[in-house]
Amino acid sequence: MRVNVDLVLQMRKAKAWTQEELATASGLNLRTIQRIEKEATASLQSMKALASVFDVNIRDLEYEESQMINELLGKEVTIVTSYIGVVHSVKGEIVEIQAPWLKLIQKNKPIYINMSQIIQVRPE
Repeated sequence: MRVNVDLVLQMRKAKAWTQEELATASGLNLRTIQRIEKEATASLQSMKALASVFDVNIRDLEYEESQMINELLGKEVTIVTSYIGVVHSVKGEIVEIQAPWLKLIQKNKPIYINMSQIIQVRPE
């Protein structure tokens, strides 16, 4: 899942916690905290742990890119994704957004894309 790293950093610093202290408080490994803050991605379990320790909703920790995608609902787009280092491009109309999945229609065929794998969305 994509993480709003700015918010995580802001909340960690508001508590005057180091990465190690956040790891201890959340029950996560220090390396996991470092990776989240560097790469802006986390597993669902890590997101739940962070949401719990900061006493926020898990959705508050999600990266806001989904807002931009919501504005493209019903429009033709090209979406560039990356999965295990393989970059792929798909064209179609965004017809449904149910995080973490996005549904496109391409030539009357539905295509489902995991939003955490999206690199770029270009309106056509």
